[in-house]
Amino acid sequence: MNNKEKVGGRAYSNGVRLQNKQRSVKAYYDNNGNIRIQTNQVKKNKFMKYIKKIPLIRGIAVLFFAILSFLKEVFKEPKKYWFVFLILLAEILYMILPSDSSSAIQGVVFLIYISIPIVLLFVFKNSVSEVLKFHGAEHKAVNYYENDYQGDIASYSRIHRRCGSNIVFFYIIFSILVSFFDLGLPLLLQELLILGIAYEAIKYLPEKLLGIPSLFQKIFAREPEKRQLKAAEAALEVLTNRV
Repeated sequence: MNNKEKVGGRAYSNGVRLQNKQRSVKAYYDNNGNIRIQTNQVKKNKFMKYIKKIPLIRGIAVLFFAILSFLKEVFKEPKKYWFVFLILLAEILYMILPSDSSSAIQGVVFLIYISIPIVLLFVFKNSVSEVLKFHGAEHKAVNYYENDYQGDIASYSRIHRRCGSNIVFFYIIFSILVSFFDLGLPLLLQELLILGIAYEAIKYLPEKLLGIPSLFQKIFAREPEKRQLKAAEAALEVLTNRV
């Protein structure tokens, strides 16, 4: 496994963010089609320094802080991320629905619960397509960096073993396997345990065994175009002080 300092990232509908331990760089297109750069220092988390040494727990912690980071962005621009609040509202409504509610009410709530994400996918179809292309560009930039900037960034794979979709894949697989057994654990604890195992799987499995989840990952990381690659390369250049 590559021993270089790890670089991670996130895709948006108008750009990408790349991050290492020191800082975070977002390269995005403004309304005029120009690339803008936003740089922030990363606050050091002494707690994570120790947590990352503990198998299983570290995967749960990484996911928790990733969600926390995303929610911070959501609350900074609530108008932009209104759909996130809509999804959370549907989730809360579904969770607090009394078990003794009539079947008709339960049916309506469940229909709303599953319909909202589907409707949003249609509403934001173009934005979702852009996010997936920027996601592919983000992966190419990280692979380009990990291979010492050899060749052309476009020639690198849009697949990366540390992609969050790999965790989702293994989470689904392990959830199915666990469903055949009674672990005797509270549901929340069991789900957290499965997430921890999924994280360890992508960390230690050899490349040959990551072929199947890589196929799954191709759904979420599309082949980028010049526009997406340009933003990803700009973010990488600033992050690694190559400009």
